[in-house]
Amino acid sequence: MVNTQVTEITTMETSLPKENGNKAHRERTGQRGIKRSMNDEKPVPPKREKTEINLTDKNPVSILNELRVGLKYEVVSSSGPPHSPIFTVCVVVDGQEYYGTGASKKAARTRSAEEALKAFIQFPDNVTIVSTSMRSREGNKIDFTSDKVENVPRAPRDKNPVMLLNELYPAAVYSYTFNEADSVNRFKACININGETYSGTGSSKKHAKASAAKIALVKLINYTPTASGSYIGQSDIYSHTSPENMLKADEIGRMVNDKFAEIITGDMQHSRRKVLAGIVMTRGPTMAGAEVICVTTGTKCVSGGHISLNGSSLNDMHAEIIARRCLVNFFYDQLNLLTNEETCEASIFIQKDDKKGYRLKDDIEFHLYINTAPCGDARIFSPHEDSSVDRHPNRISRGLLRTKIESGEGTIPIKGGSGIQTWDGIIQGERLLTMSCSDKICKWNVLGLQGALLSHFIEPIYLKSLVLGSLMKEPHLYRAICGRVENTLQGLPPPFLLNRPQMLKATSVETRQAQKAPNFAVIWMCGMEKPEIVSTEKGKPEQSEVSIVCKQKLAQRFINLFEKLPLVTNEKVSLMSYYDAKESIHTYVAARTALYEAFRKAQLGNWVTKPLEQDLFGFSESCQ
Repeated sequence: MVNTQVTEITTMETSLPKENGNKAHRERTGQRGIKRSMNDEKPVPPKREKTEINLTDKNPVSILNELRVGLKYEVVSSSGPPHSPIFTVCVVVDGQEYYGTGASKKAARTRSAEEALKAFIQFPDNVTIVSTSMRSREGNKIDFTSDKVENVPRAPRDKNPVMLLNELYPAAVYSYTFNEADSVNRFKACININGETYSGTGSSKKHAKASAAKIALVKLINYTPTASGSYIGQSDIYSHTSPENMLKADEIGRMVNDKFAEIITGDMQHSRRKVLAGIVMTRGPTMAGAEVICVTTGTKCVSGGHISLNGSSLNDMHAEIIARRCLVNFFYDQLNLLTNEETCEASIFIQKDDKKGYRLKDDIEFHLYINTAPCGDARIFSPHEDSSVDRHPNRISRGLLRTKIESGEGTIPIKGGSGIQTWDGIIQGERLLTMSCSDKICKWNVLGLQGALLSHFIEPIYLKSLVLGSLMKEPHLYRAICGRVENTLQGLPPPFLLNRPQMLKATSVETRQAQKAPNFAVIWMCGMEKPEIVSTEKGKPEQSEVSIVCKQKLAQRFINLFEKLPLVTNEKVSLMSYYDAKESIHTYVAARTALYEAFRKAQLGNWVTKPLEQDLFGFSESCQ
């Protein structure tokens, strides 16, 4: 009789903790199932079945097995597509069947245990059971301690977005398209969930599918990617970004990429690119009515032997720099609408209250998209840095002004000097120096996007956001585009200010392309039927003498508006030359001087300007 009782207790204890310690003790004492005290005077009673359980961080299956030993879980059915099956598991407790479903047998078994626990037990002291292996399909956890089970929202599991989407929405339908013209984002994945489609692009089906899944999760469940859950190993750059801004960044990137694919259709030769940029205009806080203003590509500067004395060639053909010139051309279009009473309401500008010049309408915002970090200071980091914090902010290389290399790619830091280039030096073979894109964007965040000539007509216009498609390192980007002059920028005349645009990252990430950059740039603006192709060596289009955004063309548009619109100041404007017209807007010149001085005070170098002779052409030459 005693042996039977001992056998039953031993069977029960096999499912309880500390089994290995009990077994070793029994081997030392030579007895089974009975413990003795240290002085061996009397035996210690055998353990009884547990009635109190420590519920902290316990899995429901473990809790149920401790309360009811020997339970059997049976898979009764499986359904769903092969990539996302749904299992149903049944467990019988006290003659009652309890069912659970899940994306795996383990998850379904956990759910069935949860159902059993809810049905027959009420735990005291309001202790919460945490299901470590299974959360509900809606991302909730269940508290068995209350009489009424409530759903408490929880963040989704930290895992690949495609896996998470398949668990939450097993009925999602995937489709793919292949765009041979786009050498970078060749694949486009579309996910249809409940009649709504979410799309993403990538260099492979895997990347495109992951991008689309991330977009869908952000919109459906306010999903926030984390470093460990990122499918490409990127650091956690979404931690301070709201779901609304994430969706806006993705929509801006998608619009620019789709427009480029549209304008370059059928032109395989000019579809090759390394840097793609575009500017999107929005009206109000949402993306409703958003419009692509321009799309550009390019990574090189003009050869020193092809610089122009009459403003007919482009100096800098990096994509984001040309995009800004396209935006200036768009501003001229909008100002031209103000010269006609029938079209003035359609313009994005309205006259200022003091009747001196114009300003943007309140709901108009501009967003710059670049598929990669701008060259220069914003790109001086290791792409595989895990930390989102710059651990070496005081390194001598941080924040330095940098120049692009003539006839090549990349930038080099400025080493002293006056920052002045001479015409005869360039002609004799000195390398033509052009400030990096990071430096120019920083300049735009102080002086505005409109430039010197347009400052005669309008107030400064600043970027609302900067959206990157890859190489997004927030500390470095912030330092490059505004942070490095925060402490030294002084004496800005109103209405100029230091703009701090939102820094966002698109979900469709572009992978690194180890290839030679093409020797052309693509320029498209709204209203154009076909893009303009510019030779980066000559700075001129292949099919015409001058580009639509070169200095000569913009000077011509300025002089056409000069007598038709009121100016922001009453100061006399010199029209002797292009250079004189730029220097006549004294508030702009003062702001520019303050910016250059801020760089010098921060010991970041002297701003390098082009030879003065480039801007000395007369307006009569631009009208020829």
